[in-house]
Amino acid sequence: MLCNQCHERQATIHITQVVGDKLAKRDLCEVCGKEFVDAAKSGMTNSFESLIRGSPLQIPYELMLASDSRYTQEAYDFVRAGLERAQQNRLRRSQTVPAHISGAELLEGLRELAIESFGKRAKATLNGWGIFKCEDFGEIVFNLVAADLLSKQEKDTKTDFQGGYNFDTAFPS
Repeated sequence: MLCNQCHERQATIHITQVVGDKLAKRDLCEVCGKEFVDAAKSGMTNSFESLIRGSPLQIPYELMLASDSRYTQEAYDFVRAGLERAQQNRLRRSQTVPAHISGAELLEGLRELAIESFGKRAKATLNGWGIFKCEDFGEIVFNLVAADLLSKQEKDTKTDFQGGYNFDTAFPS
């Protein structure tokens, strides 16, 4: 098994963190795990958090990825970027700050962003992240909601993402 951090060396350090009913696992090589091991030896209590580099959103991502391995972190990042695109689209059309983006508006923002970002490789890129149909976008959105990284209205459901568009026609190769 390769290291989750560098994706180059064999993982020899295996870390499991339980937060509530969520389980997060990290598999690290000796080089990437040195920071964790040094922190653990010195008795630091937040050594797991010291492993997580970058955004404070990384820890909830770790929990989501551990609890639903169908999608990569890139898939979650892409959906968040697609949400920003949908908000910008709404702002351009109505000149008001959007209070809430519908599933259909998000799907359109994601489609536009995928084509703009990846061109003819859009479908292949999304598939590589575990996204094969619009319903997958809905699963990701509701995983983000469950991790308190997005909010939803009472009427929002995963069915809002059913039958949005066919990936073969939306993302021609």
